[in-house]
Amino acid sequence: METLLKLYGELLPVMAFIPAGYLISKKFNFNSDYISKPLINVLLPLLVFTNMLDAEPSKLIVLPILTFLLALGMNFAARLVQNNLASETEPLLLRSSFSFFNIAFFGIPTVTALFGEDKVTVLICIYLGSALYGDTIGYFQVAKTKYPAGKAFREMLSIPFLYVFVAGIIAKVAGLETPDVVKPALDVVSFAVSAAGMMIVGFQLADVDFKHIKVSYFCKLLGFRTFAAAVILLVIAFAASFLAKDLEEEDYKMLALVPLFPVAANVTVFAAFLKADEEQSSILVFLSMLLSVVLVSIATFFLQ
Repeated sequence: METLLKLYGELLPVMAFIPAGYLISKKFNFNSDYISKPLINVLLPLLVFTNMLDAEPSKLIVLPILTFLLALGMNFAARLVQNNLASETEPLLLRSSFSFFNIAFFGIPTVTALFGEDKVTVLICIYLGSALYGDTIGYFQVAKTKYPAGKAFREMLSIPFLYVFVAGIIAKVAGLETPDVVKPALDVVSFAVSAAGMMIVGFQLADVDFKHIKVSYFCKLLGFRTFAAAVILLVIAFAASFLAKDLEEEDYKMLALVPLFPVAANVTVFAAFLKADEEQSSILVFLSMLLSVVLVSIATFFLQ
């Protein structure tokens, strides 16, 4: 019970920014770019870069590969559910919803509560593979619906994360470490990243008509997503246990949380780009967030 209270103590303050974002957007017609651009271009890259410097080299190599493979495998799960359940949903949007996990915004307070602040570095390693998939294959697939392949590839290369990732690898090879003097400020950045991510979800909900939500449809969709992710990750982690000897028990526990994490908020950005299912994508992100609170709460009893 104490761990559960600690979890809610970390999660609820940042999730309070969802209704805050919703109310701000409703009352003031607030431009979400004022939040999303500093988040994507400054805060998140800073958090990723500094945590890459502090990560163990073996985990910086292995963990991103595992979550990249998970995201890739979820494409096949999405195709399966497209044919049997979600034929009215835009295929690319469905694949994005299945492959993109909210590891950074939702995961940071979760991991902080369950494993301690020092384990956020491991979470960022886990996040890297998912983000790398989303910002390469995932983004290219969506961009190709509007642009020729060449321009879609150039659009993909404009994403800041790719350069932060390369810079982090180079800095790590060079032996650089995060200066101790800036580490207290990074705790503030960590909270700001999660809070801003939640606020963006609130902005996206402002245009949703809650009266017409197909609850049973979304429950089936999210239930299958969670089950498929758990199965795929189990297979990947089982194989990794024979090949990657440096991973610890806590690393596997953190990996086990990933299928329980919600749909990443950038799925709504892709929906806007495709001009398809924009409201549905916002609902999917929000409902998956609520489901994740329940699932992570249950998982807490098994992870202790």
